[in-house]
Amino acid sequence: MRGDLIALSFTPATAALGGLLLGLATAGKLLTTGRVLGISGALKGLVTGDWAPWRAAFLAGMALGAMALGGLLPAALEATPATFPMWRAALAGLLVGLGTSLGNGCTSGHGISGVARLSPRSLVFMALFMAVGMATGSLAATAAAVNVAPLPPALQLPTATEVRLAATLAGAGAAAFATLAAAGWLLARRSAATAGTAAGVRDQAPAAAAAQCPAALELAAEVAAGALVTLGLGLGGMTRPSKVSGFLTLSAASWDPSLPFIMLGAVSVAMLAYQGVVRFRLMSKPALCPRFQIPTSTTIDAKLLAGGALFGVGWGLAGMCPGPALISALYGDVRMIVFSAAMAAGMWLEGQLGAALAAGASAATTAGPGKA
Repeated sequence: MRGDLIALSFTPATAALGGLLLGLATAGKLLTTGRVLGISGALKGLVTGDWAPWRAAFLAGMALGAMALGGLLPAALEATPATFPMWRAALAGLLVGLGTSLGNGCTSGHGISGVARLSPRSLVFMALFMAVGMATGSLAATAAAVNVAPLPPALQLPTATEVRLAATLAGAGAAAFATLAAAGWLLARRSAATAGTAAGVRDQAPAAAAAQCPAALELAAEVAAGALVTLGLGLGGMTRPSKVSGFLTLSAASWDPSLPFIMLGAVSVAMLAYQGVVRFRLMSKPALCPRFQIPTSTTIDAKLLAGGALFGVGWGLAGMCPGPALISALYGDVRMIVFSAAMAAGMWLEGQLGAALAAGASAATTAGPGKA
């Protein structure tokens, strides 16, 4: 057997630990900022001209998490082999970009956040991209393309180091979100007290300063969520194309069913937060922002289905989705740089096509029947 082949292991517990970190990041972001955690959504906004500060803060957090991942779990940063065709990386990235834009989500936005709130759109999107991804991975022999050895994976339990790391990161993440939420609450009380004093007799500078502080805390929460997401992806194995391709290539002897345990761990934590907010109304607003921004659409249309199918094909061709691809690109993986650039191009292209179609429909409506 070739020495460069990668023998996979079945790692359900380690995958679940990574998933728990992803779920914590999802829950923490929701409860502090009110926003859904979606990696492709954050990137698409920047690509299409929405330069909201929170998007940059979240992606900066992912970059910081990638730097930490290189020191804490260097084995999680697996480069795509040089034998993997560049055209395949580009095509996969383009399809992933188009698919996430059409479907308004990816493995994080739909697969974790959407499933956690029991969104019909997300459940359909996830089922579709999973099925198409596995069909594509099997037909395109993606596991072999990323040098996975044709051997059945043996069960491997998490090491003591991995367990300690997961516990440390979970504790640090929970403490960070709790501290930011508490700081926001204290600053809100201070601002309210200052605003209520003697009808403007006092200097209003403290109130203005207090009003600005929650925005800084909001961005800090985005950074924390981004960093924790990256570390969860790394620990769970999502940053290893061999690991993901091992799951997507169902027909191979090396089929590795670890990936669903990442989703299970993530959704189990995120669901507590989402159901507490959406169903049980335990919070009227997030800790740092005026309102929750949770999608409410239940429409399952051709656009959603096309997005899920395209995303599944792209994911199946390369074994990479937006977050892991960006992390690998930051570490100089040339094929993932190409993938990420093509993905951004796909997002931009879908935005341009959508705008053109909307403009055409608006013009037709304005002209009306019988008008030139």
